[in-house]
Amino acid sequence: MRYTYINGHILEHAQATLHISDLGLRRGYAVFEFFRVLKGVPVFLEDHLERFAHSAALLELEPPHGPEELARVVLELIDHNGMTEGGIQMLLTGGYSEDAFTPGQPNLIVTPIPVNPPPRQLYEKGGKIILHMNRRELPEAKTTDYLVAVRLAKRARAQGATEVVYHDGQWVSEGGRSSLLLVKNGVLVTAKEGVLPGITRKHLLQVARPLLPIEERPIALEELMHADEVLLTGATRQVMPITQIEDQPVGDGQVGPWAKALMGAFQRHLEAYLSQRGANAPRKV
Repeated sequence: MRYTYINGHILEHAQATLHISDLGLRRGYAVFEFFRVLKGVPVFLEDHLERFAHSAALLELEPPHGPEELARVVLELIDHNGMTEGGIQMLLTGGYSEDAFTPGQPNLIVTPIPVNPPPRQLYEKGGKIILHMNRRELPEAKTTDYLVAVRLAKRARAQGATEVVYHDGQWVSEGGRSSLLLVKNGVLVTAKEGVLPGITRKHLLQVARPLLPIEERPIALEELMHADEVLLTGATRQVMPITQIEDQPVGDGQVGPWAKALMGAFQRHLEAYLSQRGANAPRKV
């Protein structure tokens, strides 16, 4: 991955720099999006662009380009880097600030990032999650505030976990880098408010609606611990079954039938999306 876009220019990585006064660096005042590139196609790009604009609005930042121009930048960057697979991050910062506090003109960076998908065994045997009491500030915005997730990553790895899931002692919200869903008595449940509106989750719910009832509502911590099946969704992990919470198995500790059905339905949906917007098709959102 040789090229990065920054403030209107596509540059080699070594030339893509920001001044140290940027509020994204000084105060963590920034929003971002990350999405996969598969078969040369930016996956669910239109949804990510919409959420990017929403996150920016919540932080009162104005992107220098609208969705159509941003889509053009993304596609041009994919072409420049000859990307067939990987990831792309769009980052909008608070800009340069003389007093290290007041936002200035936002800086826009679009850059390719290598992606290492989770091991196949996590989809065949299921993954483990650990729990942590935390609630993100402005949870509906995809900000760069990943302090808790980054700090706990070492602990999660040491315990053989694939993710940290947040709760407030009574209600469960989301994972540090994923959306959370559970199945109980044949009903798919996921939180709707107080969480990031996950793009992969959105598409999973779309393919799940013909298969089983869906409830978008708060999830109690106790309910999670007694779920029949648990799923995480995200751009990199896509749809992943969870078979262990801390030291407790989920259900019978095996990947359940609904997880298998939903993973299959999502994969077919993804393949159809990629086929429709294939690398040889006209470049448009």
